[in-house]
Amino acid sequence: MIRAIALLLSYFGVMIIAYGGTKAVWQLLTRPFPRGKGMTYARVRGEFAQLIVLGLDFFIASDIITTLSVPSLDEVLRLGGIVLIRSVLTFLLSKETAELRKEEMVHDG
Repeated sequence: MIRAIALLLSYFGVMIIAYGGTKAVWQLLTRPFPRGKGMTYARVRGEFAQLIVLGLDFFIASDIITTLSVPSLDEVLRLGGIVLIRSVLTFLLSKETAELRKEEMVHDG
């Protein structure tokens, strides 16, 4: 049961990131990007980064649940490394998203 929940959370993470990638590619291929109006490259990039962060959060939740079901020292250390790497990625993507929003406001302002 616990493994099924962890697997389901991982699938949600994959689906969210795949959706974000598909949406970003679609927007880049189908819409013109005039500066200061409508959809811009920075906005597409920012939305994609937000969806990657959300997907990574689901992966972290899955890893935590998996480790709690088999709490050996190796699993806890592995989880610590994975959470650290994913947390750094999440932080960097969140920071980039905030910078893109500021850039977007300057262009729209």
